[in-house]
Amino acid sequence: MEEPFPVLTHFHLTSIDDSLPILPETFLGGSAPCLRTFLLRGTPFPTLPEFALSATHITDLDLLHDRNSGYISPKVLATCVAALCNLESFSVESRSLHPSPDQSSTPPPTSAVLPALTRLSFRGSSEYLDNLVAQIDTPLLKQLIVAFFKDTTLHTRQLHDFIERTETLGPFNQAVMELSGRVIKIILGIPIRFEFEIRCDGSESQESQLSSMTQMFGQQLPLLFCVGQLEIREAHWETFEWRDDPPMGTSLWLELFRLFISVQNLYVSRKLVRPVAAALQELNGERTMEVLPALRNLYLEGLQPSGTVQELITSFTASRQLSDHHIIVQRWERY
Repeated sequence: MEEPFPVLTHFHLTSIDDSLPILPETFLGGSAPCLRTFLLRGTPFPTLPEFALSATHITDLDLLHDRNSGYISPKVLATCVAALCNLESFSVESRSLHPSPDQSSTPPPTSAVLPALTRLSFRGSSEYLDNLVAQIDTPLLKQLIVAFFKDTTLHTRQLHDFIERTETLGPFNQAVMELSGRVIKIILGIPIRFEFEIRCDGSESQESQLSSMTQMFGQQLPLLFCVGQLEIREAHWETFEWRDDPPMGTSLWLELFRLFISVQNLYVSRKLVRPVAAALQELNGERTMEVLPALRNLYLEGLQPSGTVQELITSFTASRQLSDHHIIVQRWERY
């Protein structure tokens, strides 16, 4: 593999070995001028930036680095992709246990413009992503996929600025929020243009996930400003039950809904109807219009003509009616 491959167009190498030798400077002869797809996961390649200078026709780059393959800093990664003027899809996953970058230091100025990039996918810590996007511009970006492993604090100031610089990412008129036992995901735009996940380990609660999601999007308000239709559902691929903890759960749901100031149509799937209804029931008296002020239609999957949920929703709609804001509640047949 140290010989030149002058007509090679696709290269994939994945390893889960704990003691890998590094790829040498002479890997692929140090040059792959026709390479278009390059996937390198769990394999150390310290001269990757130099290699990128000889492979500027790459359109699809997929990298994973962890404790076995060694740490790639955001600065090195930004320098690497800056040479790839044809890059259309860029995926990076950082599992390294390297200390987080110093958030108090002044971020470097934007230095890399990726003129052809339409898809950016990242999995790792918010600190890493924040430092990476501070150093790149993506004027044609159409899809941004972000999955944060659970952080104590989310660092997304540079991500906010990056999104504002990328006009193709907004505004969004539709949003879908999907919950499972370990992941909360929000998808913005039809077709998908922004996808964001909060992932947690077994020690984290659903409430903690929801709080992190709200915290992150509280810093990205322009993304949600124009959303007129919001769907909240459980993930279809697994058995999932939201733990019903009214004292904590209702306040978290209301904090999340507070971000959606333009939503007129709200769809709620069967397993989430009760906690959402319990939260909305808290909106009475002076708080009636505090959350979801533009709401006009509420679609609840499996809604029954009587029962606890019906009582909660009737209380909410009655409060809105007193404020001259009528809401139509309908049974939603999702499938």
